[in-house]
Amino acid sequence: MTYKSLLCHVQPDADHAEHVRCAASLSDDLNAMVIGLGAAAIPPLAVSAGGAYAGLDGEWLALMGDQIRLNLAGSQKVFEEAIGARSHEWRTQWLEPTPALAQAARSADLIIVRHGGPGRPIPYSDVEVGQLVVSAGRPVLICPPGRDYLGKGPVLVAWKDSRESRRAVTDALPLLQRSEDVLIVEVSQDADTSPAAARLEEVTAALARHGVRARGEVLEPAGRADEAIMTRAGQLGAELIVAGGYGHTRLGEWAFGGVTRSLLEQERYFILLSH
Repeated sequence: MTYKSLLCHVQPDADHAEHVRCAASLSDDLNAMVIGLGAAAIPPLAVSAGGAYAGLDGEWLALMGDQIRLNLAGSQKVFEEAIGARSHEWRTQWLEPTPALAQAARSADLIIVRHGGPGRPIPYSDVEVGQLVVSAGRPVLICPPGRDYLGKGPVLVAWKDSRESRRAVTDALPLLQRSEDVLIVEVSQDADTSPAAARLEEVTAALARHGVRARGEVLEPAGRADEAIMTRAGQLGAELIVAGGYGHTRLGEWAFGGVTRSLLEQERYFILLSH
C-alpha cells in the first residue's frame, strides 16, 4: 500500500496553511499528487424569509456569495503557492468543508487537515475533524499548530485489539514504513499482561513483513489510558501517534471515547486517525 493522492481543505489565510506545506513535503517523499479543495457554504440563517425584506435579503445573499468567491480564489492562491510545481489539482465546492472533504475523499488515499485550535469550528468555513474521521472512509492526518513538516522520527501506535485499530495500522503503513522507529503500545489493566504482549508480537511480526521496524510494549498505567499514551509518546520523542477513532452513538450523535477525544484535543503531535 502507498499514498498516491493527498487531499486537503484550504482556507484563504496563509497563516492556516501549515497542513498544505506538510502535504507538499509528503508528496515529495511518496511521489504523490496533492488535491486542494476550497469549500464554503452560506449559513442557512442568511437565506431569505421573503416578505417586505426580500429585496434586502437578496442583496445580502449576493454580497455573501461574492465574499465566498473571493475566499475561494484566495484559497487557490494559498494552495498553489504552497504546492509550487508539484503534481496537483485544485477543486472548489459550495458546500460545508466537512461533507465536501468526505465526498472528495473518493479521489484520495489520505486526508491532511490542520488542528482547529481550542475553539469550536464554524461548520460553514472550518473542518470538523471528528466528524470527518467517521464519515470520510479514509485516514485523516491532523497537523499540530506551527508544524508544516512530518519527519521520519519515531511513531507511537496506540493499539487496541479492535476493528478500528487494525484499520488504522493498515491505513498508516506508508508512514510507518518511512519511520526510523515504530512502537506499538497496548494499555492493559489486567494482572496478567501476557495476552496483550502476545497480541503485540503478532502485530509487530505482521508489520515486519511490510518492512516496518516495530516493537511492542504493554503499558500498565495506574491512571487514565490517554495520559499513559501521551506520557509514553513524550518519552519516545514521537512525531506521530496512530490510533483508531473510537466512540459510540448517543441520541443519534457521535461521541468519541476518552483516548480519541484526547488525541483530537492535544496540539503537540501529528495524529493519524482511522475509523
